[in-house]
Amino acid sequence: MQFLTPQFLWLLLLGIIPLMLYLFRRKSKTVNVSTLVFFKTLAREHQESAWLRRLKKWLSFALTILILSLAVFVLSRLIAKQDDPDQYRTVVILLDRSASMGVVDDNGESRLEAGKRILRERLGKVPEEVGVALIAYDVRPEVLQPRTLKRRELISRLDSVSLRPMSDDPAAALDAAKLIAGLEEPAAIWHASDHRLLPETEESEEGVSAENADPLPEGLVVRELDLSLPEVLNGGITAFQIRPVPLEYSRYEIYVQLALNEAASAEVQSRLEVSVGGIPNQYREIDLKPGERIGLTFRLNGVSEQLLHLHLKTEGDLFHLDDHVTIPLPDAQPVLAAWIRPDDAEDPYTRFALSSVQESGSFELLKGSPDAWPLSEEVDAVIFDGWLPEEWPEDIPAIVINPPGSSGPVLARALTNPIPYDSIRVGNEEHPVLFRVSSSRIAVTQTAVFQSTGSLEPLWLAGREPVLAAGEVKGQRLVVMGFSPGRSERLPLTASFPLLIGNALLWAVDRDMESTGVELHSSGNLAKVSGKSITWQQWKGDELQTVKLPLANDVLELDRIGVWETDEGVRGASHILSAKESNIMARAGEADTSSDDYFAVEGSIGARLKLWLLSAVVVILLLESFLFHRFSVY
Repeated sequence: MQFLTPQFLWLLLLGIIPLMLYLFRRKSKTVNVSTLVFFKTLAREHQESAWLRRLKKWLSFALTILILSLAVFVLSRLIAKQDDPDQYRTVVILLDRSASMGVVDDNGESRLEAGKRILRERLGKVPEEVGVALIAYDVRPEVLQPRTLKRRELISRLDSVSLRPMSDDPAAALDAAKLIAGLEEPAAIWHASDHRLLPETEESEEGVSAENADPLPEGLVVRELDLSLPEVLNGGITAFQIRPVPLEYSRYEIYVQLALNEAASAEVQSRLEVSVGGIPNQYREIDLKPGERIGLTFRLNGVSEQLLHLHLKTEGDLFHLDDHVTIPLPDAQPVLAAWIRPDDAEDPYTRFALSSVQESGSFELLKGSPDAWPLSEEVDAVIFDGWLPEEWPEDIPAIVINPPGSSGPVLARALTNPIPYDSIRVGNEEHPVLFRVSSSRIAVTQTAVFQSTGSLEPLWLAGREPVLAAGEVKGQRLVVMGFSPGRSERLPLTASFPLLIGNALLWAVDRDMESTGVELHSSGNLAKVSGKSITWQQWKGDELQTVKLPLANDVLELDRIGVWETDEGVRGASHILSAKESNIMARAGEADTSSDDYFAVEGSIGARLKLWLLSAVVVILLLESFLFHRFSVY
């Protein structure tokens, strides 16, 4: 036995009052009366023996104390300790409010609203002695209501839960639920979501977590409230990237990944519409199979600050938050590179290639001899042509052409007799350094042998030796070319060599969207901002709406999907871009997880003790009145 609210036990001290009344009764007095007719009705009671009257007196006192004690026990919420694992002292509601919970059924009810409705019905059947907590989660969990016995307050918090257009993290939410459930055991976690928290092959009583397969604590079980629809179809945009095209002004290359959820019943045809500045630019029609992801690459012309909008249309799509990507075209800042080479070894073909790259407007070039090293000006990348410094710069991306020896991570040896090769083999034709480079028409003359061990990946091989490699060494991006452009045939005067130099610079510098003035985030992330207000441009259906909101601090939670800009010019874009969130699951099996048996929290002896105590009080009052006061005269 134990008390849930023991602070009321002090009321037992009220028992002193009836005790005093029974111990200090006034003594009887002899009084002369005019008649005995009335007292004859009490003759039989007065004829009882003294010991019987004394017994009845103390029995009445005991019943009075018992009535007072039972009333205090009810107020102090006395319960019996529960040993049955199916009887819980705590229920933790884990409610998913991520983007996928916005999927609506035929009646227009979202999965979130359906979950709130079912939970309200279930909570009405939970005994008052069971504490309930509420955790809503998306990319991070939030404890909306700690463990409480007040149902009205809990229902109010449950009704206030709203959809947040971001991905979810059920593992973090489960950890938070375990902490609350462990305060008062045994406990149950009610997980309301459109996906399961536990594997379908394992019962929750066996205590296996879906995310990390860690066992659940003893005395804790998880009940799944599956809110997914029997059939659901969703095509979405799961990845996006944009970058300027090398050597082409105002031209951008777009990469987008499209996916269809695994629960889709059949192959569908989707249409990707692309618009720039509100004007349709192009479209693509794609056939998607269930669970398939397809990557598309295309180019478009535009001017920085113009709004790029991608819209994926799929007939029968029930989830629209992942169908849009909107972002301003970036204003690409030119890459500042330093070209260091001995004056007597300058290759005119390398100069021509770098001049072509510089004329594209994407690069700025500083030229200098080894005497200018180390540089007094900060640059984005450095090109060592036929020369290497004794002290290697570890904080600047580097491109090495025709290395004469070794320095830092470059382990090379110059060849006394260069070796010409009529053709080369490609190691990884998908590498960004080889973007649009026609490797099949190239002949090179190898002038150096270098090691491509570690993270350096061979891209071109002449015979068995690499002549072009790229990779990261201790966080520094490095491109090594073990050939002389001027001595090579079918290389320096082709378009492939300037493209190779431009790609190497772009890849080595690796400019992100933030460096172009636009920050690309996943919704739910935190962004550092400045200013007093923020303006959002977000899609509602097929309309672009503008909303202006105040900024409370310098950290912004991206709880919307669209483009934003502060009054101080900090810009960014927020999208879901989550393959997991777009892969909306359908209901597995025909089990009715909303039934009373599945979510029942039955009142055992402890749960029903309040009703029993109140009943005992009423019975004792009637018994005491019948036994000792039936001959009372008022």
